[in-house]
Amino acid sequence: MKLPTERKEPDMTVDGDMFLIIGEPKAGKSTLASGVPDCLVIDTQGGHNKLPSMSLDLREEARNQGKEPMDIFKQAMVMLKKNCPYKAVCIDTLDDISVMAEDLAVKNCNADNAVTVKGKAIGDFAYGKGYAEHRGIVMSILTVLRSLPCTVILIAHNKRMIDEDTSEVTKVLDLPGRLAHHVPGEVDHIGIASKSKKGFVLSFEGYESERSGKKSIMQAGSRNPHLNGKVIETSWDAILETAKG
Repeated sequence: MKLPTERKEPDMTVDGDMFLIIGEPKAGKSTLASGVPDCLVIDTQGGHNKLPSMSLDLREEARNQGKEPMDIFKQAMVMLKKNCPYKAVCIDTLDDISVMAEDLAVKNCNADNAVTVKGKAIGDFAYGKGYAEHRGIVMSILTVLRSLPCTVILIAHNKRMIDEDTSEVTKVLDLPGRLAHHVPGEVDHIGIASKSKKGFVLSFEGYESERSGKKSIMQAGSRNPHLNGKVIETSWDAILETAKG
C-alpha cells in the first residue's frame, strides 16, 4: 500500500452510487424508478405491475414458488452477487424489506440458546437484542447492494416524529430503532420526492418549515456538489444531467 501525497479530482458521475429516495405514498417514487434505463426493480408491493418496469414481484414469485417473500429476496441477492447484468437495481420499498427482516430477526433470536424468554416481535427481547439483530440483517443487505457493480436506488416512506418538549416535527425513514439514522449514512444521495403542478419533484435540499407553531425538519442532500441543494422537476435523465454540472 502507498499512501496518497496529492489531491485527486473528484468523481462527478453518479454511476455506481447509492440513492435513497424518500417520500409520502403516491409521491412519484416508483414512477421515477420505472424510468431508469436497464434497471431491475425488486418490487415488494406489486405496484410496478401498473408501470413499464423491469420488475421482480416478490409477493407473486413467492406465491409461485410456495415460499416467503424474504426467501425470494435472498435468492435474488445471491443471483445478483454472482452476475449483475443491470445498470441499476432498485429496492421498492426498503420499508417492506425491513418488515420482512423483522420476522427473520425474531426467528434468529428465538433460535439463540442464550435467549431465555422467547418473543414475537423485535421489541420483545431484552437489552435490545431484537433491534440489534434486525439492524444487522438490514445493514448486511445494504452491504451486498453496495458491492454490486451498478447504481442502487432505495425507495422508502417517511414517518413523522414529534418532540414533546418543542413540538418539533422531524420526518425520518419509516424504519424501527436506530436504523432510521444508520441507513442515510450509508448512501451517497438522499432525495425527497413530492408532486408539483408540473409533475414529479425530487429535492436534494433539506428543509425546515413552521406551521401553527410547529417546526418541521427533513434531511436531504448529496455528495455530488452539483446535485446537493438542488430541486429538480425530474426524470432520471434530468438527475444525471444535473450531476454533471
